Amino acid sequence: MNKWTGLATLAVLAACDVPQAPVVTGPDGLARIQINTSGLTCYNNRCLDINPAARSVRQIGNRTTRIPGNIDVSDGTVTPEEFRQMGTAASLAGGEGSQSDRG
Repeated sequence: MNKWTGLATLAVLAACDVPQAPVVTGPDGLARIQINTSGLTCYNNRCLDINPAARSVRQIGNRTTRIPGNIDVSDGTVTPEEFRQMGTAASLAGGEGSQSDRG
């Protein structure tokens, strides 16, 4: 088996075991994802390192970037759509992130 095929298989299997963030109902009646401030926040098998205090987000392997200005993370939750927007911003940050890159 090719080493890349093996790595891809491991990545898919690892994604299946990722604990998903709790989803709660916000005061507006919308589903909201609770942000894990001490690690990764995972939803729909996508994980982001979200830092509400620094208003930054990072996808594993990418650089840290700013949370889009239209997203309010002050209450420690985001809607699924806001999570997708942050995921897009984190993906576009590109580059090689490192431990020293964390905000």
